[in-house]
Amino acid sequence: MTVLELLYQNVPIDLFTLKENCSLIEQAQNLIDQCHPGATNMKVLNLTSEISEADIPYSQSNRALHGFMHGGCFFSVGDTLTSIMAFFHVENDRERTFTMDASIRYLRPVRTETVRAKAKLVQKNGKLLEYVCDFFNEENKRTAQAKYKYAIAEPR
Repeated sequence: MTVLELLYQNVPIDLFTLKENCSLIEQAQNLIDQCHPGATNMKVLNLTSEISEADIPYSQSNRALHGFMHGGCFFSVGDTLTSIMAFFHVENDRERTFTMDASIRYLRPVRTETVRAKAKLVQKNGKLLEYVCDFFNEENKRTAQAKYKYAIAEPR
């Protein structure tokens, strides 16, 4: 079963509109745009089981009261990228991905720049996956780093 097929089977079709005849990146972006991560204006650039990237443009919808990009924006984009990456490791249509733990460190503020999120799989131990997502400003300086842990299991 392909990742795109698993995505189709795991998305509640009563809540989302799916595109027909499109790539995984196009379908992922379509779904993102229909839910909370869409408020970040993230744009998926690359999506594989090992490495994925997205751009986050600075905008009204993702800034905090102090005017800088909201920390939750970084966190949501990283969580979204890594959760889709975890789909590559699902082995049957009954399995789901579940976030077990997550943390983030903020390193420098972003006020007017597009941020590049770069997520990578750092460890796979059976059905447990660990990812790191680094966020870089336009000068290629890291602005934040998040870590995510997932489990793949069949819900009961």
